[in-house]
Amino acid sequence: MEWKVEVDIPGIGPRMLTVDKPHASDALEDTKARLNEMFLQLPAGSASYTVAVFEPGHRAGDASVCAERITLVTEVGPKPRD
Repeated sequence: MEWKVEVDIPGIGPRMLTVDKPHASDALEDTKARLNEMFLQLPAGSASYTVAVFEPGHRAGDASVCAERITLVTEVGPKPRD
């Protein structure tokens, strides 16, 4: 099934994707995994985003099937000893 997935990254804005997975939860997890991989390629720091999955044919204002807000924090390396 082709789910409509909205990804909202602060400073960039919302983007709508189509994800072909059998279940809404699969579309959510697949999108999160791809975004986390992308963010891990960036310099150390933190990033947050929201992923919301909608049924095919949804209209503006329709409720999402599932959604999650993610905060990802990456480090540069081990903490120095005193």
